[in-house]
Amino acid sequence: MFKNETKQPVQGEMMIKPFRGMMVLACFAGMLPSASTAQDRALVVPGMKVLLNNDCVRVQYHDVGVGQTAPMHSHPAYVVYTLAPFKALITLKDGTQRISEHKAGEAYWNPPISHSVKNLGKTPIHNLIVEIKPGGKCQ
Repeated sequence: MFKNETKQPVQGEMMIKPFRGMMVLACFAGMLPSASTAQDRALVVPGMKVLLNNDCVRVQYHDVGVGQTAPMHSHPAYVVYTLAPFKALITLKDGTQRISEHKAGEAYWNPPISHSVKNLGKTPIHNLIVEIKPGGKCQ
C-alpha cells in the first residue's frame, strides 16, 4: 500500500496505468467536497502548463527544477501521476515539514492541501496533476 502526501495509509491506493486510471479516479473523486485557503497554484507559478481545464478537472504539469521551490499554493482534492522519480520537502501552512519521495509511474491521491514544494533531488520534478474541481457539473 502506498501512502498519500499526508503519509497516512489510504485504502485502495494502487499503481495504475497512466491517464486511463487517473481519469477513472478523477471521476469518482469529483463527488468529494474540497476546500483550501492558500493561493491557486496557477497564480503563484507563472507559466504553469495546463493541459485541460473544464468544469470537472484541471490537468496540469507540476515541474520544479533542482533546488527550486514552488511557493505556498493550494490544490483541491487531486491525483498525481509521477513522470519521473523525485524527492521533495513539503512544507504545510502551519510550518509542518515532511519528505515526499516517489518513483516514476506511481499514481497517488491527495485530499485538499496547501503547501510549498522544494525539490531535494538531483533531477527536476515532473508530475502530472489532475485536480478535482469542487462542485463541478460533470457529465
